[in-house]
Amino acid sequence: MIALVLAAGLGTRFRPATLTTPKPLLPLLDRPILFRLFDHLIEEGVERFVVNTHHLADELARAVAGGYRGVPVAVSHEPQILGTAGAIRRARDAGLLPDERFLVVNGDVFTTFGLGRLLHARREAGVASALAVIPNREPARETALWADASGRLAALGGDAPPGTTGPWLFTGIQAANPALLALLPEGKSELAKDVLRPSLERGDRAFALVPYAPPADGLWFDLGTPERLAAAEEEMRRAGLA
Repeated sequence: MIALVLAAGLGTRFRPATLTTPKPLLPLLDRPILFRLFDHLIEEGVERFVVNTHHLADELARAVAGGYRGVPVAVSHEPQILGTAGAIRRARDAGLLPDERFLVVNGDVFTTFGLGRLLHARREAGVASALAVIPNREPARETALWADASGRLAALGGDAPPGTTGPWLFTGIQAANPALLALLPEGKSELAKDVLRPSLERGDRAFALVPYAPPADGLWFDLGTPERLAAAEEEMRRAGLA
Protein backbone atom coordinates (compact mmCIF):
# COMPACT_ATOMS: atom_id res chain seq x y z
CA MET A 1 0.00 0.00 0.00
CA ILE A 2 1.21 3.48 -0.88
CA ALA A 3 0.40 6.75 0.91
CA LEU A 4 0.59 10.26 -0.49
CA VAL A 5 1.32 12.69 2.36
CA LEU A 6 0.41 16.30 1.60
CA ALA A 7 3.29 18.44 2.85
CA ALA A 8 3.55 21.40 0.46
CA GLY A 9 1.94 24.12 2.60
CA LEU A 10 3.59 27.39 3.60
CA GLY A 11 2.99 26.96 7.34
CA THR A 12 2.31 30.68 7.77
CA ARG A 13 0.68 30.25 11.19
CA PHE A 14 3.95 28.81 12.54
CA ARG A 15 6.20 31.67 11.44
CA PRO A 16 8.97 32.48 12.15
CA ALA A 17 9.80 28.77 12.68
CA THR A 18 8.58 27.84 9.19
CA LEU A 19 10.77 30.43 7.51
CA THR A 20 13.58 27.90 7.85
CA THR A 21 11.83 24.60 8.62
CA PRO A 22 8.96 23.02 6.64
CA LYS A 23 5.90 22.61 8.87
CA PRO A 24 5.90 18.78 8.58
CA LEU A 25 9.42 18.77 10.06
CA LEU A 26 8.49 20.83 13.12
CA PRO A 27 8.76 18.81 16.33
CA LEU A 28 5.83 16.94 17.83
CA LEU A 29 7.15 15.81 21.22
CA ASP A 30 10.72 16.21 19.95
CA ARG A 31 10.22 14.21 16.73
CA PRO A 32 9.17 15.64 13.36
CA ILE A 33 5.42 15.64 12.75
CA LEU A 34 6.01 13.87 9.43
CA PHE A 35 8.00 11.02 10.98
CA ARG A 36 5.42 10.38 13.69
CA LEU A 37 2.79 10.16 10.97
CA PHE A 38 5.01 7.85 8.91
CA ASP A 39 5.47 5.57 11.93
CA HIS A 40 1.74 5.04 12.33
CA LEU A 41 1.09 4.56 8.62
CA ILE A 42 3.83 1.93 8.48
CA GLU A 43 2.10 0.13 11.36
CA GLU A 44 -1.09 0.22 9.28
CA GLY A 45 0.58 -1.45 6.31
CA VAL A 46 2.01 1.35 4.18
CA GLU A 47 4.96 0.10 2.14
CA ARG A 48 5.78 3.22 0.11
CA PHE A 49 5.35 6.96 0.59
CA VAL A 50 5.01 9.93 -1.73
CA VAL A 51 5.44 13.42 -0.23
CA ASN A 52 4.45 16.52 -2.16
CA THR A 53 6.67 19.56 -1.67
CA HIS A 54 6.70 23.28 -2.39
CA HIS A 55 7.76 25.50 0.53
CA LEU A 56 11.37 24.75 1.54
CA ALA A 57 11.20 21.79 -0.82
CA ASP A 58 14.93 21.05 -0.69
CA GLU A 59 14.91 20.74 3.10
CA LEU A 60 11.96 18.37 3.01
CA ALA A 61 13.48 16.32 0.20
CA ARG A 62 16.74 15.96 2.14
CA ALA A 63 14.86 14.79 5.21
CA VAL A 64 13.31 11.86 3.32
CA ALA A 65 16.20 11.12 0.97
CA GLY A 66 17.00 7.42 1.06
CA GLY A 67 13.59 6.58 2.53
CA TYR A 68 12.39 6.19 6.09
CA ARG A 69 12.88 3.07 8.22
CA GLY A 70 13.56 1.10 5.07
CA VAL A 71 10.37 2.34 3.37
CA PRO A 72 10.89 4.18 0.05
CA VAL A 73 9.83 7.83 -0.08
CA ALA A 74 9.32 9.59 -3.42
CA VAL A 75 8.92 13.35 -3.82
CA SER A 76 6.29 15.08 -5.94
CA HIS A 77 7.50 18.66 -6.27
CA GLU A 78 5.02 21.45 -7.02
CA PRO A 79 6.56 24.70 -8.33
CA GLN A 80 3.15 26.20 -7.56
CA ILE A 81 0.93 24.76 -4.82
CA LEU A 82 -1.78 22.67 -6.46
CA GLY A 83 -4.14 22.18 -3.52
CA THR A 84 -5.47 19.11 -1.73
CA ALA A 85 -6.93 17.58 -4.89
CA GLY A 86 -4.49 18.93 -7.47
CA ALA A 87 -1.62 17.34 -5.56
CA ILE A 88 -3.16 13.90 -6.03
CA ARG A 89 -3.54 14.35 -9.78
CA ARG A 90 0.03 15.61 -10.17
CA ALA A 91 1.49 12.67 -8.25
CA ARG A 92 -0.58 10.19 -10.25
CA ASP A 93 0.28 11.85 -13.61
CA ALA A 94 3.96 11.61 -12.65
CA GLY A 95 3.62 7.85 -12.14
CA LEU A 96 4.14 8.08 -8.38
CA LEU A 97 0.81 6.44 -7.45
CA PRO A 98 0.89 3.25 -9.51
CA ASP A 99 -1.05 1.16 -6.99
CA GLU A 100 -4.65 0.30 -7.73
CA ARG A 101 -5.58 1.77 -4.34
CA PHE A 102 -3.79 4.38 -2.24
CA LEU A 103 -4.06 6.56 0.87
CA VAL A 104 -3.97 10.35 0.93
CA VAL A 105 -3.11 11.94 4.29
CA ASN A 106 -2.64 15.57 5.29
CA GLY A 107 0.89 16.17 6.53
CA ASP A 108 -0.24 18.26 9.50
CA VAL A 109 -2.25 15.61 11.33
CA PHE A 110 -1.33 12.92 13.80
CA THR A 111 -3.47 9.88 14.47
CA THR A 112 -3.48 6.43 15.99
CA PHE A 113 -6.69 5.37 14.22
CA GLY A 114 -6.73 1.87 12.84
CA LEU A 115 -7.39 2.18 9.12
CA GLY A 116 -8.99 -1.21 8.49
CA ARG A 117 -12.57 0.07 8.29
CA LEU A 118 -11.47 2.87 5.95
CA LEU A 119 -9.73 0.42 3.64
CA HIS A 120 -12.79 -1.83 3.67
CA ALA A 121 -15.16 1.03 2.81
CA ARG A 122 -13.25 2.01 -0.32
CA ARG A 123 -13.94 -1.49 -1.72
CA GLU A 124 -17.69 -0.81 -1.77
CA ALA A 125 -19.23 -0.59 -5.22
CA GLY A 126 -19.18 2.91 -6.67
CA VAL A 127 -16.82 4.41 -4.09
CA ALA A 128 -14.04 6.60 -5.49
CA SER A 129 -12.68 7.43 -2.04
CA ALA A 130 -13.52 6.72 1.60
CA LEU A 131 -13.06 9.68 3.94
CA ALA A 132 -12.29 9.20 7.64
CA VAL A 133 -14.51 11.55 9.64
CA ILE A 134 -15.09 12.41 13.28
CA PRO A 135 -17.92 14.30 15.03
CA ASN A 136 -17.79 17.98 14.05
CA ARG A 137 -17.93 20.02 17.26
CA GLU A 138 -17.75 23.39 15.46
CA PRO A 139 -19.86 23.14 12.29
CA ALA A 140 -20.14 26.93 12.09
CA ARG A 141 -16.35 27.14 11.70
CA GLU A 142 -15.39 23.79 10.17
CA THR A 143 -17.17 22.54 7.05
CA ALA A 144 -19.84 20.03 8.06
CA LEU A 145 -20.19 16.80 6.10
CA TRP A 146 -23.48 14.90 6.17
CA ALA A 147 -23.95 11.20 5.37
CA ASP A 148 -26.98 9.40 4.01
CA ALA A 149 -28.33 6.18 5.49
CA SER A 150 -25.76 4.09 3.63
CA GLY A 151 -22.83 6.23 4.74
CA ARG A 152 -22.29 8.11 1.46
CA LEU A 153 -21.68 11.86 1.37
CA ALA A 154 -25.08 13.57 1.13
CA ALA A 155 -24.32 17.26 1.75
CA LEU A 156 -21.62 19.81 2.57
CA GLY A 157 -22.24 22.58 5.08
CA GLY A 158 -25.54 24.00 6.20
CA ASP A 159 -28.17 22.28 8.31
CA ALA A 160 -28.81 18.54 8.36
CA PRO A 161 -30.77 17.33 5.34
CA PRO A 162 -33.58 14.89 6.20
CA GLY A 163 -32.43 11.37 6.93
CA THR A 164 -28.74 12.20 7.31
CA THR A 165 -26.18 11.70 10.06
CA GLY A 166 -23.63 14.28 11.14
CA PRO A 167 -22.29 16.84 11.28
CA TRP A 168 -18.98 15.15 10.49
CA LEU A 169 -15.50 16.64 10.17
CA PHE A 170 -13.08 15.35 7.54
CA THR A 171 -9.85 14.26 9.24
CA GLY A 172 -7.59 14.69 6.23
CA ILE A 173 -7.28 10.92 5.80
CA GLN A 174 -8.78 9.12 2.82
CA ALA A 175 -8.45 5.76 1.09
CA ALA A 176 -8.85 6.22 -2.66
CA ASN A 177 -9.42 4.15 -5.79
CA PRO A 178 -8.30 5.00 -9.33
CA ALA A 179 -11.86 6.23 -9.96
CA LEU A 180 -10.97 9.31 -7.90
CA LEU A 181 -8.58 10.48 -10.60
CA ALA A 182 -11.40 10.91 -13.10
CA LEU A 183 -13.08 13.33 -10.68
CA LEU A 184 -10.06 15.62 -10.28
CA PRO A 185 -9.92 18.73 -12.47
CA GLU A 186 -6.65 19.74 -14.07
CA GLY A 187 -4.42 22.26 -12.31
CA LYS A 188 -4.97 23.64 -8.83
CA SER A 189 -8.00 22.23 -7.04
CA GLU A 190 -9.29 21.65 -3.53
CA LEU A 191 -11.06 18.51 -2.37
CA ALA A 192 -14.20 20.09 -0.87
CA LYS A 193 -14.86 22.84 -3.43
CA ASP A 194 -13.69 21.22 -6.64
CA VAL A 195 -14.34 17.50 -6.07
CA LEU A 196 -16.86 16.80 -3.31
CA ARG A 197 -19.32 19.54 -4.20
CA PRO A 198 -19.44 18.67 -7.92
CA SER A 199 -19.90 15.02 -6.93
CA LEU A 200 -22.94 16.02 -4.88
CA GLU A 201 -24.33 18.06 -7.76
CA ARG A 202 -23.99 15.04 -10.08
CA GLY A 203 -25.49 12.74 -7.47
CA ASP A 204 -22.87 10.06 -8.13
CA ARG A 205 -22.54 9.05 -4.43
CA ALA A 206 -18.82 8.47 -4.98
CA PHE A 207 -17.61 9.31 -1.47
CA ALA A 208 -18.08 7.12 1.60
CA LEU A 209 -17.86 8.69 5.05
CA VAL A 210 -16.27 6.41 7.65
CA PRO A 211 -16.87 7.63 11.22
CA TYR A 212 -14.29 7.39 13.98
CA ALA A 213 -14.88 8.38 17.60
CA PRO A 214 -11.77 9.59 19.45
CA PRO A 215 -10.51 8.66 21.94
CA ALA A 216 -12.35 5.31 21.86
CA ASP A 217 -11.09 4.60 18.33
CA GLY A 218 -7.69 6.19 18.90
CA LEU A 219 -6.27 9.69 18.86
CA TRP A 220 -6.52 12.28 16.10
CA PHE A 221 -5.10 15.80 16.08
CA ASP A 222 -5.16 18.67 13.62
CA LEU A 223 -1.73 20.27 14.08
CA GLY A 224 -2.48 23.31 11.93
CA THR A 225 -1.70 25.96 14.56
CA PRO A 226 0.85 26.25 17.38
CA GLU A 227 -1.99 26.11 19.90
CA ARG A 228 -3.36 22.89 18.45
CA LEU A 229 0.09 21.34 18.33
CA ALA A 230 0.68 22.21 22.00
CA ALA A 231 -2.70 20.73 22.96
CA ALA A 232 -1.87 17.57 21.01
CA GLU A 233 1.44 17.20 22.83
CA GLU A 234 -0.28 17.53 26.20
CA GLU A 235 -2.83 14.84 25.34
CA MET A 236 -0.16 12.56 23.87
CA ARG A 237 1.82 12.81 27.10
CA ARG A 238 -1.26 11.83 29.07
CA ALA A 239 -1.74 8.87 26.73
CA GLY A 240 1.86 7.75 27.23
CA LEU A 241 2.98 8.55 23.68
CA ALA A 242 5.83 10.89 24.63
